[in-house]
Amino acid sequence: MIYEKNNLRVLPDDTDAFGRLNWIAYVRYCEEGEAGLMEMLGYSVMHFYRTQRISFPRRAASFEYFSPVSADSFIDVETSVIRVGKTSLTLSHSFYKKNSRDGARTLAAKAKVTFVAFDERGYQKVNLPPQLSEGLKRFQNK
Repeated sequence: MIYEKNNLRVLPDDTDAFGRLNWIAYVRYCEEGEAGLMEMLGYSVMHFYRTQRISFPRRAASFEYFSPVSADSFIDVETSVIRVGKTSLTLSHSFYKKNSRDGARTLAAKAKVTFVAFDERGYQKVNLPPQLSEGLKRFQNK
């Protein structure tokens, strides 16, 4: 199963000095996908922190860029689950650029981000909360 967020407008502030979509905007789009997956599972982004003091810091992230994106373009984001481990999870994000809301899509970039469950009280990594792990595995298998 894939979380999709369509027609995110690329603003001038999202671009770098060369007028291309800045890498930090891609990071923000990844977070949009992460939040969307959590909501599809029935949780807010802060649920596990508020209830169990478990956060999900990023352990690793990689980005591949295929086609430059400029201001006034639109971005569609597709986020899917790649791997659910004992203490971590890895998501894949694909970014498609469009010249208009209904325009043809071109793959602009891909990202892979790995998170680790981190107990803020004990200040150490922990197993993923069981309800999150089970929900993510269901996503991974669809």
